Amino acid sequence: MSQVQEHGIVNEFIKLKSAHYLDPFPTSSKRKEKLERLSAAIIANKQRFVEAANNDFSIRAEYDTLVADIIPTVSHIRYLCRKIESFMKPHSRSAGWQFFPSRVWVEYVPKGVIGIIAPWNYPIQLALVPLATALAAGNKVMIKLSEYTPSVNEVMKDVLKSIESDCIVVEGGPDIASMFSHQHFDHIFFTGSTDVGKQVYAAASRNLVPVTLELGGKSPMIVLADANQDKAVLDIIFAKKMNAGQVCVAPDYVLVEEFIYESFIAKLKHQLVKRDDMERQTGIVNEHHARRLESLIEDVIDMGVEVYHSKPLENIRADDFGMHLIFNPPLDSRIMQEEVFGPILSVIKVRDLVDAKKIIQRQGSPLTSYLYTDNLKAQRDIRQSLLAGSISINDMLLHVAVTDLPFGGVGHSGMGQYHGTEGLVTFSHAKSIFKSNSRIWRSKLFAEYSHAINKLLTWLYLK
Repeated sequence: MSQVQEHGIVNEFIKLKSAHYLDPFPTSSKRKEKLERLSAAIIANKQRFVEAANNDFSIRAEYDTLVADIIPTVSHIRYLCRKIESFMKPHSRSAGWQFFPSRVWVEYVPKGVIGIIAPWNYPIQLALVPLATALAAGNKVMIKLSEYTPSVNEVMKDVLKSIESDCIVVEGGPDIASMFSHQHFDHIFFTGSTDVGKQVYAAASRNLVPVTLELGGKSPMIVLADANQDKAVLDIIFAKKMNAGQVCVAPDYVLVEEFIYESFIAKLKHQLVKRDDMERQTGIVNEHHARRLESLIEDVIDMGVEVYHSKPLENIRADDFGMHLIFNPPLDSRIMQEEVFGPILSVIKVRDLVDAKKIIQRQGSPLTSYLYTDNLKAQRDIRQSLLAGSISINDMLLHVAVTDLPFGGVGHSGMGQYHGTEGLVTFSHAKSIFKSNSRIWRSKLFAEYSHAINKLLTWLYLK
């Protein structure tokens, strides 16, 4: 990275910081107006985004760009516009009788300048939803776009001209990302892998910058004996073909109760054959990532593990990878230790729910977990005892699109949340306000009657 680039990032950051100081608490009308301009620019450029995403990926289905990237973004912006005014109002709290007649409340104020590091898998939604949320909370934003999506980035820069006084775009590879992470932001929001997230966290800690880390991990799926197997199978195929499985909440492995294991596998293979090549699918983003996925498959083959290919392994390409099933791989194999992020699914036979939970807990806290059963006791067990960013019961992926539901990981799958009101809270400082009448002199009372006050408080609280 050149000194020119480094100075450029620093100077742009200072520019945004100065702009924030001039208007530290934008009105609700100003915030809405920015979001409406952003939404209009996204809609006006939707076809350009579709074509650009297809250029950046080996191939990308229009459905993935429109339905899973652009539409959720616009939906979130509209949600934020509806929430801004109520969020900006003072949130009343109780001072308690001890402090009567003083009043207390909380005001959510902008943090300042937010740094956002966006990933490549959903380069529109995962850049613009956190950006829009930060703007709705009244902040300025500097956003670093992925080097893997240069075509989308060109469209993105045109779209963000609509809010250029509030958002500055940065591009570049790992060296730029490192410099970006070391800036004195008021908050850093990162979406990406756990390994890179650790580096961002370490860099931010040097400046005591708070962070939100939206990471990945290995999201599990549990299928119990009473599950609707046909629905579970179709949901798996839907999830692993959506964006070619390059989705942070796509299931990495499925744990199937032994009583239905064989029938479940038969149904899954049948539907894969039936639905393969039914429509134009998204491909792996590039050859490098395709070779990484191929190496995961070859690793378990070398271990003697049974593998099912919807496409012959020797014929797979980034733009036509197919889907691959790994049956009962060792838990210490690469496929069970690394996040897959592609159309490969491990299928593991388990004795029961207890056995399934032990395997999941061994793998660390996932971003999301899926449970397929109508057994209410099992549902309650998983809801209350399994540590995960979210739980989805008898459905898959759709919880991420619910605008009023917070989204985020826990432990190795991340920290902090966005979406819903929680997103606005993430990018705000909850400022406590204590207000008294200027005629109330409690200090005089404490000075003159401290002995009596001490006796009263001791009797009330420590008797």
